[in-house]
Amino acid sequence: MKAYTLSLSRWHKVAERLSRTYTELTQNSRQTLINTQVSGYLGETQIARLVEQREKAMANIEHAFAIQDSIVAIRRILGEANARIGVARELAEQDALTRRQKFLESIVVAQGSEMVRLEELSSLPKQIVSEDRYDRSRGQVRVGLLDETQLAGIKKQADGLLSRVYTLADRVSDLNRERLSIELPEATAAAAGL
Repeated sequence: MKAYTLSLSRWHKVAERLSRTYTELTQNSRQTLINTQVSGYLGETQIARLVEQREKAMANIEHAFAIQDSIVAIRRILGEANARIGVARELAEQDALTRRQKFLESIVVAQGSEMVRLEELSSLPKQIVSEDRYDRSRGQVRVGLLDETQLAGIKKQADGLLSRVYTLADRVSDLNRERLSIELPEATAAAAGL
């Protein structure tokens, strides 16, 4: 075991890398242990190669489980640090504001020139017929329910939310610069590129 000191954001990246390595090791081991096939007996050399593949798969499983234990430890320590410095609160607020901003932005973007404004509705014919002669249903037009003032208000609100999201993202980035020391087995650290 050796202690490594990195920023919180780097530890998140280390956990991601280790998760990918765990998945690769377990998938390869599973593939070897349950899908190895032969077309017949070719002799002792064949047996020796299959035993070698089995031993490598078993070693990879052991290594994968050690990596998984390290991932759990890293995430636990990160969770404690995030709670202590308030990252979780900031991320929760950022997520809520991002969702709200995207919702409002989707309304603004959907307001197209093909929409008929409420004040123009009376100029439409009583029945709109589809131009497709095979379509026997009535034609329809999209109605823009928002007036210019309301649309401008929604746009302004969406822009303000985006600014707040950026501010929160910067704050989270600053908080994630805090450094933590975590002990890892050297083989696990090597798998993470440390």
